[in-house]
Amino acid sequence: MGLRPQRIDNLIEFLDKVESTLDVSDLNDNKKVTLIEDLRLEVIEVLKMAFLEGDRTVRRSAVYGLSKIGLEQSLDFFIDALNDSDEHVRGWAAEALGRLHDTRSIIPLIKALADDNHYVCFNVSASLKHFQPDFIINQLVRALQDSDYQIRRRVCKILGELGEQRVTEAIISALKDEEPGVRYEAAEALRKLKNPDSILPLISALNDQSHDVRTAAIIALGNFGDERAIEPLIAILIEQKDHRHAAIESLRSLCGEENLEPLYDLIRSSKNLITETSNNILERIYAKRV
Repeated sequence: MGLRPQRIDNLIEFLDKVESTLDVSDLNDNKKVTLIEDLRLEVIEVLKMAFLEGDRTVRRSAVYGLSKIGLEQSLDFFIDALNDSDEHVRGWAAEALGRLHDTRSIIPLIKALADDNHYVCFNVSASLKHFQPDFIINQLVRALQDSDYQIRRRVCKILGELGEQRVTEAIISALKDEEPGVRYEAAEALRKLKNPDSILPLISALNDQSHDVRTAAIIALGNFGDERAIEPLIAILIEQKDHRHAAIESLRSLCGEENLEPLYDLIRSSKNLITETSNNILERIYAKRV
């Protein structure tokens, strides 16, 4: 076909001009509508053919053009374009599907969360969030069992951003996922949901093998205002120096700065105890050398 991006732009511009001309013509309204619709459908078919036969620049222009003039007629086209080799094509296709709000695109969009390109995944996530929660919650929860950890990780993030309390139990289960990235996003999602049922699971996550997961759990616990988190946060503050700052901030949120003096005393005394213990050990070593 040899249809180039500039010709595609010109084609769409010509369609706009025809529509404007018909708006002021003497034709009756029915004829105007019929002519415009016939022309629009013809242009849509040309764009689809150009997409199939063109290089990536043509495909980009075609998918962009269809998102402007052929949205309602191109559901299957946009779903297929989620698998295109070009990230811009995939990104625009995902954006178009979000504007269509057709539930048939929900599962393909969820599958597209496995995309390695951050721009594409941003558009996919944004499109999924355009749907009413009742339409996507069940599919998203099921996707927490997907074999691809990127899908599980990004689904956790979306569920947290949707703010639906009914998914709390499913996200708590994701705190035990084999992948630390999934567990991290689960802890972050629970922080956003602020459901009291997640307090104990988040306390358990303070013992996670992943530093990032432990940090996310510390920050989450500081947002709840639940006194059950005080002792575990103090324990991790003393036992793991690299979490000290995050734990202090969470305890400050939980208890108020005015109530933290005993905590600072504990930190000072623990430092003194470390020094004292170290000196005792050194004295024993030196005594044996004499």
